[in-house]
Amino acid sequence: MKWLSLGLLLILSGCAQVTSLNMQKHEFGILPTKIIWFQIAGLEEEQLAMLRFQLAAERKTSFEDNTCIGKSWSYNLYNLRPSAESSFLSQLTGKKNIKMSCEDTEHRPIWSYLGSNGYKTAVLEIGANSQQSLTSMKACAEKGEGFLGSLYFWVRKEGATGSNTFHYREPIVFEGQKVFYDKTCDKTQCFSTISDNYKFIYENFKRYSKKNLMIIRDFSYLAAIEKKDFFKAKGILNDLDLSLNEALKETKNSVDTLVVVTSGDSRFMDLPDQGRAWADYEKNNTQPQMKRAKLTNLVIASGARAENFCGFYEDSQILERILSGPKQLGLELKFLNPFK
Repeated sequence: MKWLSLGLLLILSGCAQVTSLNMQKHEFGILPTKIIWFQIAGLEEEQLAMLRFQLAAERKTSFEDNTCIGKSWSYNLYNLRPSAESSFLSQLTGKKNIKMSCEDTEHRPIWSYLGSNGYKTAVLEIGANSQQSLTSMKACAEKGEGFLGSLYFWVRKEGATGSNTFHYREPIVFEGQKVFYDKTCDKTQCFSTISDNYKFIYENFKRYSKKNLMIIRDFSYLAAIEKKDFFKAKGILNDLDLSLNEALKETKNSVDTLVVVTSGDSRFMDLPDQGRAWADYEKNNTQPQMKRAKLTNLVIASGARAENFCGFYEDSQILERILSGPKQLGLELKFLNPFK
């Protein structure tokens, strides 16, 4: 009888399945057919205090309301503290040897793997300069065009005369290999918000393609904190928080949606350590003290395969964590793994 009870205990424990992660309901091993990926240059978790204290801790920010948090080592083969655009390219290609030159077009990006499995990829870029933008690959002739493939591309800035444009209140056009610029932007500002553009593009994109990847690449936040413009940085972070909140709603509406946030060139911002100092800080837009880039970047995730993003790993391993599923009950739920 003793051995029978022990056997039953082992069987029951072997069949038990964890259905929560970070004290939230979660299903493991789900293949994501819809992926929303925010790449936010400069972001570091303590900076969320700019929003959290504004909310008087009444609710979490959307950045905090996620299933899993991880840290990625930002170093590559050439730099301990690479630029944000270099880190982002490493994350997108799964490669460490990023040179920020035309040689990088020889690497295969995530949309290339997904495209052969019926996924379409859209990119929304915010505040990227000519070097930071993925469109810089166009200067690499055929290799650059091949790297970009048939991406659907929107840029939140003013385009040159004759450029293709879009407006978040007008019908959207899906044309691969073309770049569309925000019609509401001029040389100094955009009258649409980041969340306006994100919601407009994604709502249309998910109807256009059932299997999709949307990448939101923001460099405007890093630019603001580099200029030590506290108000502007907080406004951008709030707008990104609203966009992320919309994305997280997708994970609650469909079990096969993955939302990932990664940073690059994470910066330490020396924020005040007392309430009165903080009040003065907000009132007077006191310039925050900035320190050099950190050695790690922030990663947070929710939804399908979010469990893959807990822990420490390298920037170049983020791609694999999106594409590869875990082993469960002896069955490896593997979608794509170009590394094995």
